[in-house]
Amino acid sequence: MDRQELQVRSTRRQLVKRAAVAGGAIAGLAVLGPVAGASAATDTDVVNFGNAAVGAERIAVAFYSNALGEPSQFGVAGDVAKRTLLNSSHREYFEAARNQEASHLAVLESLGLSFPFSTFAFPAATFASAGAMLAIGEQLERVFIGAYLGAVKVGASTGTATGQFVAEAAAQILGIECEHRVLIRDIAGEDPPNDRFYEGDVAAPPSGAPGDTGVRSTVYATGDDAVAALVALGITPS
Repeated sequence: MDRQELQVRSTRRQLVKRAAVAGGAIAGLAVLGPVAGASAATDTDVVNFGNAAVGAERIAVAFYSNALGEPSQFGVAGDVAKRTLLNSSHREYFEAARNQEASHLAVLESLGLSFPFSTFAFPAATFASAGAMLAIGEQLERVFIGAYLGAVKVGASTGTATGQFVAEAAAQILGIECEHRVLIRDIAGEDPPNDRFYEGDVAAPPSGAPGDTGVRSTVYATGDDAVAALVALGITPS
């Protein structure tokens, strides 16, 4: 067993223990009722986001693997890059990102979350050039960020221990997806790669000041909305 697998198992154990404290495995749900003043959001809404996250993380593993020229169980053979798209340093970034997405997926699935599709095809020529690949990668990460922002918002608003647990877990994953977006922008030579003061739509629109020029990620209201955004990018599930 390698170090990465040990870390995944350790994280999974910690989160499963937290989920048990929160009222059982996430798939069990609704063991604890909402607290006074809780919004209309329910643990079912939280699970909707969690299941969507499983699909998103499978897409992420497929994307980073394809970009590295390596097949994965979630991609299709025709999408795997046929030539080197990244230099040695940038390959290291993508290998780390692929491992991080795989860890997220393993933890989500260990909580009983699921998604009906396991294989994902990307738009034609996505992995034919570095530019096309990086452009899709940035769009993917923007959707992932918006999905986890939505999960944080919905999870926290349930007023249940399960919802609060999911909000915390989503926030921890969200931070890593933000790192991936900036790394992709850096590899693509976008200036600056860190182009926003805030994620989401809570603060005022981008001011145009240095570091605040980018369009912020949409905060998705439901997991289904996040899935629809991924499909709109041309991702085809099967």
